[in-house]
Amino acid sequence: MPMRSASVALLAVLLLGLGACGAGDGDRPQRTTQAAPPPSARDPLALPPQVPEQATGPADPVAVRVIRDWLATLRRGDTRGAARFFALPSRFQNGTPVLTVDNELERIAINEALPCGARMASAGGAGAYTIVVYVLERRPGGDCGGGVGERARGAIRVAGGHIKEWYRLPDAPPAAGQAV
Repeated sequence: MPMRSASVALLAVLLLGLGACGAGDGDRPQRTTQAAPPPSARDPLALPPQVPEQATGPADPVAVRVIRDWLATLRRGDTRGAARFFALPSRFQNGTPVLTVDNELERIAINEALPCGARMASAGGAGAYTIVVYVLERRPGGDCGGGVGERARGAIRVAGGHIKEWYRLPDAPPAAGQAV
């Protein structure tokens, strides 16, 4: 069991540290021999093109119930219980490249990597996705810091009673008529 805990902790650290990858030593100039990426290369931190950023209609009540139950479980600090709401496999993106969650340790780790609990403030639908606005709260085992009371947004696809895709959205949806 200690090895399993160490694996989960390591994966959580890796998930949290992905945003810092590529940071260099400020005292030394960085050199690279790699050619610039072609203009068509996508930013690996960008949302996949099929993920909507705003609701276009009402949310599916079944998806809302799954998401509310997941949030309640996470707010209690039960990351193992919260993990069971994610399908295997599922996709997850929270300021990282899109991660494929293939096993129990990974789905526990993504829940442990979320520093805050949250309550659903609103939900709307956009095709197969539920667009959620959360109000962040403290949760046992997390470190929400100054995030308490702040709002965050997400696009979640629920299928078969489980979360199949979870994406952190920008804090403000694009303005009407603005390209996504």
